[in-house]
Amino acid sequence: MLSRPAWVQVASTATLQFGWDDAVGGVERFAWSTASAQAVSAALRMAPRGRMALALGLFEWIVWRMDGLHDRTEPLTVLEAGWCATADPRYLRFFELSRSAWIGPVEGPLWMGMTWLHHALSGGVDRPRDLYDGIDLLTRLSLHVQPVPAALIGWLAPVLDRLVTECPAVPDDPLADLFGRDPASRMGPWVSRHWLDPMTPVHAQDGYQFLSQLLAQARADANPFLAGWDDLADAGFSGTPDVPR
Repeated sequence: MLSRPAWVQVASTATLQFGWDDAVGGVERFAWSTASAQAVSAALRMAPRGRMALALGLFEWIVWRMDGLHDRTEPLTVLEAGWCATADPRYLRFFELSRSAWIGPVEGPLWMGMTWLHHALSGGVDRPRDLYDGIDLLTRLSLHVQPVPAALIGWLAPVLDRLVTECPAVPDDPLADLFGRDPASRMGPWVSRHWLDPMTPVHAQDGYQFLSQLLAQARADANPFLAGWDDLADAGFSGTPDVPR
């Protein structure tokens, strides 16, 4: 299971001072911010894996903000399966979590974050608008729940620059995957979770090593949000299961 990374600087037990109303739906409750606009603008210049890693990094700020304030296992298992999906989106199993079972200023944001993340990652290659919307919403939500938003904003700027540099967007080649059977081939370079730490240098081989180890660990843990081998076969996955391609 993933542990809290050093780059998430938040006191999870801090007083919940943000407003929350489960009866009010939609993103309108979270203020538009320069940070969310900058995140989407930068995402436009990233390959799909860079965008997916950014969405996951923003979700991590929500997960670790709420760490220790609930006894749910789903946020961490969704996070783990989400990182596996950066190898291939088909690794993330379809799921729906009951809204009525996730209520209040702790579980409500977690439910919203997981729901938006799933929508973003599932459509990350063939439906890029879903991923841009997810980055926008996750940026706003993560800022909304932080006791000190400046910490997240200070992290975001160098990470956006890094992902644009290390995982740049490339022109779509309509012949590269004509029938949409190999989305992994159109996602750009492998991205490691370590790349989201501005204090850690980037090494090209980090992404493949990270994903190989994570896929093995998630399968050993029987992560319920990780697609099974039969699921992958049904989705048209080819190659060796749980080996990044």
